[in-house]
This record gives sequence, structure tokens and C-alpha cells, in this order.
Amino acid sequence: MTDTPPGALPTPLVPGLTDLRVFARGGYATVYRATQISVGREVAVKVENRTLDSERDQARFLREARAAGRMSSHPHVVDLFDVGVTVDQHPYLIMELCDGSYAERMRTSPLGPVEARDLGVKIADAIAHSHAAGVLHRDVKPANILYSHFNSAVLADFGLAVLGEMRDASVALEVLTPAYAPPEMFNHSPPSPAVDVYALCATLYAVMHGRPPRWQSERNPSLVTVLEMFHQPIPGLPGVPEAMVDVLRAGMANDPADRPSAAELRGLLAGLPLESTGTPTGGASATSVPLAGGPAPTGPYPAGRSSRPAPRGPVDDAHPTVPTTGRRWRRRWFLGGAGVLALAGSATAGAWVAGGAPAPIPSPTVGTAAATPAALPGCADGAAELPDGARCGAELECFGPVQVRGRRAAADRVPCDGQHTWESYAEGDLPATLIGAGYAEISGDPAVRRVCNETTFRLTSGIAQPAGWNLEVLPPAGAGADRTYRCLAGRGLDALAAPTLTGR
Repeated sequence: MTDTPPGALPTPLVPGLTDLRVFARGGYATVYRATQISVGREVAVKVENRTLDSERDQARFLREARAAGRMSSHPHVVDLFDVGVTVDQHPYLIMELCDGSYAERMRTSPLGPVEARDLGVKIADAIAHSHAAGVLHRDVKPANILYSHFNSAVLADFGLAVLGEMRDASVALEVLTPAYAPPEMFNHSPPSPAVDVYALCATLYAVMHGRPPRWQSERNPSLVTVLEMFHQPIPGLPGVPEAMVDVLRAGMANDPADRPSAAELRGLLAGLPLESTGTPTGGASATSVPLAGGPAPTGPYPAGRSSRPAPRGPVDDAHPTVPTTGRRWRRRWFLGGAGVLALAGSATAGAWVAGGAPAPIPSPTVGTAAATPAALPGCADGAAELPDGARCGAELECFGPVQVRGRRAAADRVPCDGQHTWESYAEGDLPATLIGAGYAEISGDPAVRRVCNETTFRLTSGIAQPAGWNLEVLPPAGAGADRTYRCLAGRGLDALAAPTLTGR
């Protein structure tokens, strides 16, 4: 048995486990390395330092911890094997034993942008999965993103979520990891899904930078100092494309309503046009990242690679997490800086677009179009039976980034044989009820979505598997008589260099 430090809890008795050794201690839990007797495997067991004294609280913990444990079916969530309460009333979880965390990784070998993007896609997908199930993590940070010999990224600490609700409100701030907590958590606002989005973006910034955004060397700053940090700009990072930093800035907006959802963040990160300049940190070749809803990408540390980080303890602090249920927010938000990024949304809703640096809004007809390219394959001779209200355009039109300013959205029309962001795959007439409506209303209207969607894209383009394509709606230009809106498809900022949809 491990010697117990003064003031620390004695080694607990956990049914089915033997040879418990302290792995990490935190303010609210202690992690032990142990052997599961029935199958002879090593596991991690996290034991809450406080007790649940009433049978009602214990039953609630078991019920809700098991519900949160369903998150472990996700490939990028730590496997949870069992939960329970010790004989002396300490709740515990038994989970997979990982090699180390990104907290140690960022201190010794910060990630490059490609690897950080891939990490973000995986964890954002896990968080989106949990939010859809009504579970909020509330303590996403590098120490809670672990890696193992078989999996490059798994999110830990879902199972203790309910305990945060059982604690006194007076300790709420102590439960947070302030460097990764958004401003609303410091004024006792109810936690929302936007909290996890902020924390993940702060985490991705930290694993590239080596420390959290805005955070200085002061380990335990005062609350006043922390609140002042939120008024500081988030600087760019050497070697990291400004477009990627812009995505993270959007996720760390001070107003929760201005942040993307976890699913939207996953799409933004997946759509970043990052190119690997060699072997990324960690030794693996960069791989393509699928759009939201696609299969999870493989990790950067294949089994057996000697370049993965050296094994470390799984966590260096143990904080609880809190589940939540409620409505899913529809957020509008914008990115400043170097580029305009397309957000991969659902197939039927199209992609939400973030605006670039302030500039006069261009008209969709501004610019010189190239000679009319061939029609889309499904549009030739009326080959495709399009949804009601949808039609093929007279020609393929190409555009630069869509820019959103307030309620308006527009884009420059550009030659299709040069660099461009979007190509038109269909068009429709704006319903009379939407005349004068804003961009968000138009792009989200059910009638418009019946025209601009993945089905129409497949029919007109002839692309059966549109993985990697983002979809967007471009409203009519101005307030004139022309009510034509365009359905656009693209693969990222200026990622197209030829009339791709026509096959030319």
C-alpha cells in the first residue's frame, strides 16, 4: 500500500481492484493506478475526495454517472468500465489507463497547426456527441485530453459530472480551471454548451503555444486579474495560419451567443485548408480530416511508433463535470482577421459563413467572369430531376469568399479558371415572404433549404460522395427586382483553381 501523505485520504477499498497506487491528486479527486482482478488489466480509478452521505445522493450519482458513461462509446472519449461508491461513501469511476495527457505534451513538445487541428476535430466531435445527449463536460483542458498507445486523443472526466451539482455554490469557482474557463463562469451564470466550446478553443491554442491564451506566469491570479484578461486581444501564433487562430478566437468570444456550437466548431476546424510542410510534431504524416458527420480521423500516433510522447500520468488535476439538458442554440458569429472561412454545417442547412476583415460588401456580380464553362453534368439536357423550386443556372458561376456584415451577405464573382472559393450548383427564387429578410433568415428558411442541400448538390454535380465539400446560400444582390439566390459549394478558402463541378 502506498504511504499516505499527511492530510491525504487513506487508500480506498474499491471492489474488484487490487494494488492501488496514487497516480495523481487534485482538489476534488485522486486518481489511482490499479489492477482489475477479474481480467488482470491495469486501469485508472478516480475517487472523489468528498463523500456522498445520503442514499439519495448516492443513487443519483450512480444513475447519472452511468448515463454520462454512455459517452464512452465515442471513439474519442475515455472508456468507462464501472462506477460505484466505496464503503466509506466516496464515489469512484474505473476507466481505461492512458499513457499521458496533452498537459505534459504541450510543456515538452507543443503541437503544430495540422496536428492541433486534427486533435480539435476529434474532441469537438466527442463534445458535440455529448451535447446532443444533454451532457456538458465543463472542464475541457489539456490535462483532460489523454492519449494512449492505441488512441491519440480521448476526452476524460465525463463520469464525475453530476458531482458538481451536488457541491455548494461557494466552491463553483474552485472547480473550474480558470485558464480555460469563459468569462460567464466567473459571474455564476448557469453553464451552457458554449462553456465547452470556449474551453476547447483555449485548449487548442495552449497546446500550440505552450500555455493558455492571455495567461501569464502568475499561477493563481486574483479574480480581478482573471476578469481583466478577457479584455485583452488574443495574439497570433508564429507558424500558425491566421485563419486557424481566427477560428479559435471565434470559439473564445466573450459573449457565449457569439461562439459556434461544438458541431459547428468541428466543421470549421475540418475545413481549414492547412498543408503539412513535413512531418508534424509527433512523427506522423498529416492526414485529411473529414467534414462534420464523417468518420473520425485516425490519430497521429499509430501503434508502435517510437515518436509518440513518453508515457506519463493520465491527469495532473481532477475536477468534476456537470451534465446539462436544454435547447440547442442557433448562434450567429463572425471571424475577423486574415480570411473568411466556410463552416461545414448540416447537409440540409448548408454552411454558415464568417466574415473577413471590414471592407465594403461586394456585389455578387462584381468582377470579371471567365468564359462560360460547361454546364454541370446533372444539368445537361435536364438530366436531373431537381427538388421543387430548384433549377440549374444558365452557367456555372464562381465566387470568392462570402462576407457577412450584420444582416447582409455577398461575394465577388470571379473567373472560374482562377483561384476561387465557391461554385454555384443550383439556384432558386426567393419567396415573397423573405424579401428584405437577413442572411440568417434566408439561409435557414425551409423553402431555401429544400433547394440548397446535399441532395441537389449530388444531382447537379454528379458527385455521389460529396465528402470535403461545404454548402452555402448566397442571397440575391441588393433590394432590386432580381430574387435569384445561389446554392454554392466549396472546399475551403480559395481552394478551387478550375471549374471543378463540371469536371473540366
